[in-house]
Amino acid sequence: MKFKISLIIILLMSLSAVNGQILAPQKFSQQTYPRSGEKFITDEFGVIRMYVNIWGQVNQPGSHLVYDGIDLVSFLSMTGGPKSGAKMNKVKIYRSEPDESGTLVYVINMKEFLKSGRRDQFIELKPNDTIIIDQTIPSYVLSHMNVVTTLMTVLNLYLQIDYRLNN
Repeated sequence: MKFKISLIIILLMSLSAVNGQILAPQKFSQQTYPRSGEKFITDEFGVIRMYVNIWGQVNQPGSHLVYDGIDLVSFLSMTGGPKSGAKMNKVKIYRSEPDESGTLVYVINMKEFLKSGRRDQFIELKPNDTIIIDQTIPSYVLSHMNVVTTLMTVLNLYLQIDYRLNN
């Protein structure tokens, strides 16, 4: 009986460790955010800048202060580029307010750019745009494989102990 209680405690501790792996906070760099409702900021050299946000599968997600008129490729380069497993065929750009054509959301196929180098699908980034690059499903599964492996190991351990106790 003591052995089964010990086994349950070990199982619960293992599951809490797995849960901690899933919910562990990610480290992001400290950045300065605009304190007013202004869309553009002028630096000491007179260069007009704006904030653009990026989330998802990039090396430096967050809010970045960039020059006015920046294109998507230059901005992605400033953020360290996409991570492996980034869904580059559906890069979403959300506007903070509708542009001249009334559009709030754009979906850009960056794979087409990577194949051909054509930039005709690109749009100019605007202040407070938010770019989201999702993770591909195979990449997501592979990145969470450690959780499945840990659970299977704990289950295997439990079954081995139970088998030895009952035989």
